[in-house]
Amino acid sequence: MRSSFSDTGIVIRSVDSGEADKFISIITENHGLQDFIARGARRITSKKSPHLDLFNLVKFQTGRGEHPRFLEQVESIAYYPGIKKDFTKVGLCLTIIEILLNTLPVEVEDKEIFLSTKTFLEAIEKSTSPKETNKLGRKFGLFLLRHLGYSLPKFPETSKLTTYFESIMSKKLIGPLIK
Repeated sequence: MRSSFSDTGIVIRSVDSGEADKFISIITENHGLQDFIARGARRITSKKSPHLDLFNLVKFQTGRGEHPRFLEQVESIAYYPGIKKDFTKVGLCLTIIEILLNTLPVEVEDKEIFLSTKTFLEAIEKSTSPKETNKLGRKFGLFLLRHLGYSLPKFPETSKLTTYFESIMSKKLIGPLIK
């Protein structure tokens, strides 16, 4: 049986599970990409539910146990309202998160990915134009390729990154918004 731990992370997947639970994926600061079950998170009286929205930066505590662990406590640190009210920003962030979910290894510590994703969300939150948002998405996509050890496309400044990521993952992206 694994021990419990506390950490900080970014919620990147939230899927309903069972009658009142949620299956959550979080990129953590010290424990890599982790999967959790949040028991009772879909109940009206749940104190966890508002903290488990996509893109939220949360502080959490897990219980002991095997994979997936149970989330015991969750508290929001930042929730990025500027992203959540702009469809273009949401689409770009969903595309980036889809790439992260398909390329990151589970339970492998990678503090740089966590910090870079947090910085990316903060920059997208503050961006004022669609052109700036697209530029940030492209820059983060190129960082991911380099950091994860993939070769860059032949023409990194002009190549379409979504097509390149699709060839790496051998899967079509649902929201191809990296230009």
